[in-house]
Amino acid sequence: MNLEISVECDSWNEKEIKSIAAECVQAVFSEVGIKNDDIEVCFLFTNDEEMCILNKTYRGINKPTNVLSFPACDPFSEEESHCILGSIVLAFETIERESREQKKTLQNHLKHLITHGTLHLLRYDHVNEIEAQQMEELEEKILKKLSVKNPYEKD
Repeated sequence: MNLEISVECDSWNEKEIKSIAAECVQAVFSEVGIKNDDIEVCFLFTNDEEMCILNKTYRGINKPTNVLSFPACDPFSEEESHCILGSIVLAFETIERESREQKKTLQNHLKHLITHGTLHLLRYDHVNEIEAQQMEELEEKILKKLSVKNPYEKD
């Protein structure tokens, strides 16, 4: 597993986010059975302004969001020896605000969003109820191993 990490917002703690990203991606890969060490995941840790541009460009939504995922290759393909799985973009201000509103630590919320984004790179989705339930159950299982409380549990 190789991580390519770009930080374009000074609010992010670069050392901490590198550690969290590695921990989360490894947990996802372990849970879904990816053993190929030659898989690359790219991260962009940015701000709301940049995220708004990306969200408008790729989703037609003119506001920032917490995380966007851009899948590239299929890690389960027998033909791919080196695979750039895709890119995950995270917006600091939105994630920080959501953490406060949801009474979560920034680190735990970030772990959830990186796990969520990585699953999207692996083509998991939540477009319909069945897919959403499968993805949420997988997220819950992975997050439990990362010592993060179930983000979908109602208080």
